[in-house]
Amino acid sequence: MERKLKKIGEKIWKFLEEEDRVREKALKSLREISRKTSLSIKKIHQGDLVESKRLIKDCIKKLKRVKENLKKYPEIYYQGFLHQTEKEVIESEITLSIIEKKEISEVGDFDPISYLHGLSESIGEIRRYILDKMRQGETENVEDYLKIMDDIYFFLLTFEFPDAITRSLRKQIDYVRNIVEKTRGEVTTYYLFKKKEI
Repeated sequence: MERKLKKIGEKIWKFLEEEDRVREKALKSLREISRKTSLSIKKIHQGDLVESKRLIKDCIKKLKRVKENLKKYPEIYYQGFLHQTEKEVIESEITLSIIEKKEISEVGDFDPISYLHGLSESIGEIRRYILDKMRQGETENVEDYLKIMDDIYFFLLTFEFPDAITRSLRKQIDYVRNIVEKTRGEVTTYYLFKKKEI
């Protein structure tokens, strides 16, 4: 019995050691991806869309590799840190797509729930873009971006599923509503102020 348990234990030990190694490697890669997505958003707001696009493309490629490596390890795959990083990549890609082309990128190979969360968080970056443009006096397309924010909000409202399925999407939708309403108020105030100046 002791010999058999030793043999079983060695097999399990080997599996867990490999799982731990894969987890550590994945965490390192995901931290690097997160840093690059943050930089890509910074580049968007600096007007360097070419560099932002390059960074996002690299992040998507690396994320795909991490997901592939974790497929055999559902305990790691669904722990949450993969979703968090994927959401950040989606947020940066959607933000770039909206600012560059006034379009929303497709779900593609992304996890659908991570996509919804990334889409909702892109709202904050679009708000920042609008406010920057107003400060610079470049208000030509502000209404277009405000309309996109509205469209995203009403789109997200259609996903009325339990939080256990959507990873608490309802909290994100509340965040989106607040951001949209606040931005609309600031845009309205800006235009009213401009009218008074005339």
